Amino acid sequence: MAGNGEILSLTGLRFIAALYVFLFHIQIRWPITNIPFLKNILDQGATGMSVFFMLSGFLLAYRYVNANNSLKDYLVNRFARIYPVYIVVAITTLPWLGINFCADKTEDLIFKMAQASLLVMSNIFVIQAWFPQFFSYWNDGGSWSISVEVFCYLLLPFILPRLALLSLKNVFLVAVLCWVFAILPGLSFKLFSGPSFAVFYAMPIFRFPEFLLGVCVFLFLRKAPDVRCYFIFSIIVPLIVLIYLGYFGPVMPIYVGHNWLSLPAVGLMLSALAGGKGPVSALLATTTFVWLGKISYCFYSFQIVMILMLISHHDKLVAALPVFANGKVLAASAFMILVVLSAVGYYLIEEPARCWIRHKYKKRKLKLKKTTATEAA
Repeated sequence: MAGNGEILSLTGLRFIAALYVFLFHIQIRWPITNIPFLKNILDQGATGMSVFFMLSGFLLAYRYVNANNSLKDYLVNRFARIYPVYIVVAITTLPWLGINFCADKTEDLIFKMAQASLLVMSNIFVIQAWFPQFFSYWNDGGSWSISVEVFCYLLLPFILPRLALLSLKNVFLVAVLCWVFAILPGLSFKLFSGPSFAVFYAMPIFRFPEFLLGVCVFLFLRKAPDVRCYFIFSIIVPLIVLIYLGYFGPVMPIYVGHNWLSLPAVGLMLSALAGGKGPVSALLATTTFVWLGKISYCFYSFQIVMILMLISHHDKLVAALPVFANGKVLAASAFMILVVLSAVGYYLIEEPARCWIRHKYKKRKLKLKKTTATEAA
């Protein structure tokens, strides 16, 4: 199982994960429901990030396991894929930098300028997740995940070729180790006092095992592709996780505390959906879900703009239109606006920028090749 063809059901799954995270961000600020069971599920929506990381590892392994791309080709492709939208969101959210430059003393102003400079530099190089104290500044509460992804992208070319050579048994052992390392942060946070929430939740080194587990799931399917339990893996297993979150969601802390159950469930779900069979796979592969999946990166990225604007202007909005005091109405309205905004971002920013960067790179690469050939002759 390897190739360049799109796995449509997994494209659709990307949107489901993004939607879950979006509903979580609304729920914790402007509750959509107070029904305990549903509230617990929505309150734990940050577990959807584990779906993103595992899905990313799975799809990148699928895309590059047999690819002949050079390391530079791979890095340019990844840069073109995420950076343009990332920068647009960063610029758009500058009003929420979180640093008040009003200062009476020169030394205070210099200190704040130094803070701003460090924040900007860390975001330019997408390393903000390595600094947990940045989590509450700017849009870092949302862009931390892009920082995690960049770290995973950088390691994949060095890890994937070695993992691909392992036997089925050894791939399974690596997956088990990833699972163990992924559950330790949540468990340690539950049992001991220690670092802040953002350390175990957002630092790349603690989320990398989830990405690597996604790679292992792909390699396992590549070596043993005959997955038949589509109904159990794609319907029953997710239902078990939702029931668990509904009753026991608040028990484990910082969302990654649920990794002991959620990660195996996501792995089984990916295994079933990647096969392209079963009712859930068919649903996620429909035109609507595939389109939503394609704009899901913009949907995920732009939601921080929506959330920050609502935080700043929610009271004024409710005063003008009291109907928006209802969390359900607010969530539905924000969702529709965000879908439109994401579609605009996808067609006017993400895709054109990606194509332009890749075209420029290929053109430069071809020119360099011709120059080298001429010099050699």
